[in-house]
This record gives sequence, C-alpha cells and structure tokens, in this order.
Amino acid sequence: MKRFCIVGTGGRGTASYAEPILKEFPGRIEIVGLYDINPLRCEACKQILKRPDIPVFTDFKAMLDTVQPDGVIVTTKDCTHAEYVLECLKRNIAVYSEKPLCTTRKQCMDIRRAAARSSAPAYVTHNMRFGPDMAKFKELLQNGAIGKVLHIQFTETLDRFHGADYFRRWHRLYDNTGSLLIHKASHHFDLINWFADSRVKTVTGQGALSFYGRKGAFRGKRCSTCAYAGDCEFYADVFASEHNRILYREAEKADHYYRDGCVFDRKIDIPDTYAATMAFENGIIGSYSLIAYASYESMHIAVEGSEGRLEYIKRYGTSWAVGHKNSNKEVSLANDGEDLDDSRTFFMLTEMGKKMERIPEVQVTGGHGGADPALREALFCGSGADPLGQRAPMEEGIQAVLVGISVMDSIRAGGKLVNVQTGKML
Repeated sequence: MKRFCIVGTGGRGTASYAEPILKEFPGRIEIVGLYDINPLRCEACKQILKRPDIPVFTDFKAMLDTVQPDGVIVTTKDCTHAEYVLECLKRNIAVYSEKPLCTTRKQCMDIRRAAARSSAPAYVTHNMRFGPDMAKFKELLQNGAIGKVLHIQFTETLDRFHGADYFRRWHRLYDNTGSLLIHKASHHFDLINWFADSRVKTVTGQGALSFYGRKGAFRGKRCSTCAYAGDCEFYADVFASEHNRILYREAEKADHYYRDGCVFDRKIDIPDTYAATMAFENGIIGSYSLIAYASYESMHIAVEGSEGRLEYIKRYGTSWAVGHKNSNKEVSLANDGEDLDDSRTFFMLTEMGKKMERIPEVQVTGGHGGADPALREALFCGSGADPLGQRAPMEEGIQAVLVGISVMDSIRAGGKLVNVQTGKML
C-alpha cells in the first residue's frame, strides 16, 4: 500500500484529493500525514473526512522525516508550490503538484534542475487531459485526422458566479498567483501545448482589470459583514456551505484569511480580461482569450489542420458555484454534476468542409467533467502505457507556466513580443 501526505488542506486538498483517495483507493493508498500553514484547517479536514486518526504536522520537513511517505500531493497557495515540490525532489519522494506547478520563472528553472537530478516520479495534475472529450481531441490529432495542425484557437468565458469567486479568494492578488494566466489558464496552455505537440516560442498579450476591483460602485471588507449585502448582486453567503464554514470561517483566527473577500476590493491587482497570441517552435500559430465576468460560462476550442478542422464548444451551467442563486449549500470548486443549461457541440470537418462528423459524447461522472477520477487513477496508481501522453511531467508543467508568465510580462510591457523560453522582450 502506498503512503501519501497532503500539503494544503483547503477546499482543493480536502475535496479533490483527501476525500476521493479514501473512497477510491482503499487498500491501495493511505493518508499518513496532513500539513497546512493553518493547523486549524488540518483539523477541519480531519473533521470532514471523519478520520481523527490521521496525523497532523506543523512542520513540513518534520512530517517527511517522521512518516517517510511514498508520495506527496501539493495543494497549497500557488506561489508556495515550488518549495514543497523542490523538497520532495531533493529527497526522491514522488510528488504530485496541483496546477500551476509554480508562479515565477526562477521557480520554473529551479524545479527543472531539481527534477533532472531526482529519481522520483513527479507530475502536475493537469486534469483537462483526462476528460473524455479532450482525450478524444488529442487522439484525433495524433492520428492525423485533420492532417498537419496549423492553427489553434482557445476561448474561455467564466461567468459572474464562477469567475467572481476567484476575486473573493487569495487568487486575486498577483503575488499569490501571478494572475489567472497562471492559476487558471495554465490548464488551458497545457492543453494547447499538448495539442500542438510543441513548445511555445513567442507570445504577445493584452489585458486589463475591466470589471472587478476598483470598477465596483461600492465595496466592503467581506461579504459576511458588508453593509451593501442587500444591494450587491455579487454578495455570496460563502459560509452556507458547511465545508467552507469549517475549513475557512472557523480557521480564520489562526491566519486571518477571509474566504469571502469583496470582489471590488481596491487591492485586487490582477486582470480579469486577457488575450494572447502564440507562435510555436513547430510553426503552429495560436490565439487565447479569457474573461472572468461573462454572461455565461463556456469553452470554445478550434484546431484547423491542412486537411480539416476539429471544433469543440461547451456551455456550462454553474449551479455548483459559490454565490449561485440555484446552488445548494455544499458548493464545489470542481465543476461537479450537470446543469439543465449545459450544452456540447463537438465535430470534425474534412473534405474542404463538405463532410461533418459529430463526435459522440462519453458519459462519465466525477469532478471537472469526470476528468478528476481518471487523473487520480493514472497518476497515483497507473503504471501502464500512456499512448496519449496524458500524465504531465514536470517539464510540461513548466511549459504551461512559462506561457502564462510570458503573456503577463507582455501585458505589463504594453503588448511587446516575449520569448517564452528565455523571458527576453523582442
């Protein structure tokens, strides 16, 4: 049986890893240690798991010394992932980092060097590769169904429930995340790189804080104490969720982190609007856009090849999101379940657009559209063939982050061309 530790016991660490491991891997994986900079959050995690026997540690290195785990799952604040990943690589302990792998170019280079020296398996949990639609997309590209790939287009719109929630949490500050281009879009850049089967050479970017932060007509410190709660359409009773109440409200006295921050806080310093162009080393050209205040939630991916086109359009309901008028009390961060307004279109065009083939949907269950259970199985216990290359090693996690860093650098420089691999302005 494998022995795992979890570092970071907030919503992601608890709901996407600790709980599923106990349910999905009995007799195969046991959780032998929990660590969080907030000890009350560790105790909250144990309470949710109903496992008071799991050891809690207040020192990460001491935990590794004491339990000598086979693997460590890192789900802490983005800007801290690197320190835990590096320590595991140094000790040759298998490490599984939530996306993004890290947030700075220096961290990328440090992890690259450490991974080259380490004998430990090391992966980034880029779960989008494991969704059945994205796996089919990759399979068709890999098999040459539309010929040579020439252009990739990716657009995501986050609605005013899901999108807004990033601006309540620690993600809204640049020092914590490096912007949504790293925290959120590293998923997307990884998928684009995977489809292109190449590294990005250069990028340009444009971005702005167009809707949240200082753009609000009024603001408070947090939703739960806000004088404008009755007037603000972004008011959310974050702690109606028992898990949020236990993990965050009851743990505030240890670290003073407020899970229900105001989306119009003047301290918010990341854009909510992004657009980028990408040139790949193999000649493919790509475009990417993301907004976090859309009228509806969607993803649109199109790949044009020399012999055809693959196109995927998915509209998501967000009744699972914090603040949604139809959400139940146990909200999610992982796009769980289905909504009546979900819709999907996936097709392939060939023969100069004359032939259309609709790609049938594969029904799966679980978080993030069924990708999460498949990812956990493949990374934690999978040892067989990986014909699509779905397991994302450290270098591919690094590449996804480097794209996000470079686009943000371009935005800050007024849209200048940036060399993704070196960071130089061109």
